[in-house]
This record gives sequence, C-alpha cells and structure tokens, in this order.
Amino acid sequence: MKIRSLGLFGNPRKEDLLPAIALIEKQSVASGVRVFLSQTMAATVGDAERGLADEALVRKADVIIALGGDGTMLRAARIIDRTGVPLLGINLGSLGYLTDVPVDELADALTRLFSNQYHLDTRSRVYSVVWRGDREIATVSALNDLVVNMGPLPRALDLEVRLDGDSLGRWLGDGVIFSTPTGSTAYNLSAGGPICHSAVTCLLLTPICPHSLGMRPLIIAKNISIELLLHELGEGATLTADGQRATTLENGDRLTVKVSEREVNLVKFPQSSFYQVMRRKLNWGAPQRQGNDH
Repeated sequence: MKIRSLGLFGNPRKEDLLPAIALIEKQSVASGVRVFLSQTMAATVGDAERGLADEALVRKADVIIALGGDGTMLRAARIIDRTGVPLLGINLGSLGYLTDVPVDELADALTRLFSNQYHLDTRSRVYSVVWRGDREIATVSALNDLVVNMGPLPRALDLEVRLDGDSLGRWLGDGVIFSTPTGSTAYNLSAGGPICHSAVTCLLLTPICPHSLGMRPLIIAKNISIELLLHELGEGATLTADGQRATTLENGDRLTVKVSEREVNLVKFPQSSFYQVMRRKLNWGAPQRQGNDH
C-alpha cells in the first residue's frame, strides 16, 4: 500500500519525542506524505490547532506511528480498535518488545515505509465478558493481556477455571493472567508463563503465585471455551486490560474469555523477526560473565 498520510501518537514525557517528530515531518514532506498529530502531540510541538481527536486521527491516517514505549503502543492499539489501520512502534523507551524499532533507526524505517519495503504482522487480541448472574456488566479486550488480581488488601483469591465446561479445580492465588502470544513476553513471562510465537493463534493462562504446585501455566487453543469463576475475593478483585483499563469484580462474578475477532496489524520490516527481537531483548546467547574465584 502506498503511504500517503501518517498519524502521530506518542508519550509527551519522552525526551527524544520532539526530535523524532521533527524528523518524521521533514522526511514526510520530502516524500509527499501528510502528517497528522494527535491532540497530545500537537500540544507538545506548540501547535494545538493541528491536534485531532483519536477517532479523526485514525480515520485520516494510512499508518499510525506510536512514539514511546510499549505502554504507548498498547494505547495506540486501543484507539485503532476495529479499523485495521496499521501501527508502527518507535521505541523511545528502554525495553520495547512491541516498539521494536529503536529511535536511531527511525530515518531508515521511514524510508522503507515510504518505499513499500514492509509487511503487516497480524496480532490477535484477547476478549472477555464479565457476568454478574445473568447480567453482562463489562466487556474488555487487550493486545497483551487481561489480568485478574487482588484488591487493596493482599488476601488470596479463590478461583476456578473451566475449559469447555470441564473444571480444572479451585485454587487460591494472587490472580490469573490471560495473555495473547504478543503479550507472552510481558507480565506472563514475569509470572513464569511461556514465550509464544506471535503467529500462533491461542491464549495463555498463567496463575499468579498459586498456592498449589498443581496449578501450572497452560496454552489453550482458540476454539476452547474459557470461563473463570470468582468464588471468594476477600476485599475484592480487579480486572485490568493491558494495565490501562480496570473493572472492579465481586464475589460470584464469572468471566468468559476468548480470542477476539478484532486484530491489530503491526508494521514490520524485513530485518525484524520474532527471534531476532527475542535474542536482542532477552540477551539470548550472550556470553556469561565469569566471577572471580577467591
């Protein structure tokens, strides 16, 4: 697809943001590409009148560029919603699994983007409905993960998971993570869950600090129905989507969880692959530092 317009969405607290915007605008003008700014980005460059609301920004742009870290990328994925507009992440942060293009490679990335030297990597989302009795009280979706965890007091939750109607049993723990393959390197990885290639269509279920050695992480196929029953929550529990949207849960609530029909298209370049990103971010194969013997 020939790129004719870009929408810029970013984190105003990043110190490299202004130089990055200036570079994008300069290179875009030279290539005949229009640049639209979110309201936050317009305020950051001191030209608030250029700012567009999120819906208008997505409607006008052929590609949305997210400037920041993975949190910025997740917020950008949320505003894209079901439109299918591609998303390119430029890493102005530190780790950046989703924003895997470092800022010092921005100029080269734009050159490749404007000359159609890119491909789209389709990523799945996780979707959940929260039920209170027979009443639907909330629907949420996420690119990385949905997390159920403890309320304000550190009291274990009494949880039960059913897969295709079969119970895995009840267990006590701090909560549970429902992760997409994209989110497998986020909270899921920190909680002991597996890394999963982004091309696999599945969900990952990872208990958080279970009080049972028998409750282990699971990889669940797309066509399996998933239910989470919340038996006793103590001081309550919270469902968060990508760490950014929260829903308060009560005793007896039930969550149905599945792979969402809404996907996210990420812009990727030929030199970027899943395994290269993992090797670079996780230091796979790096020489181990030898300690001194005394």
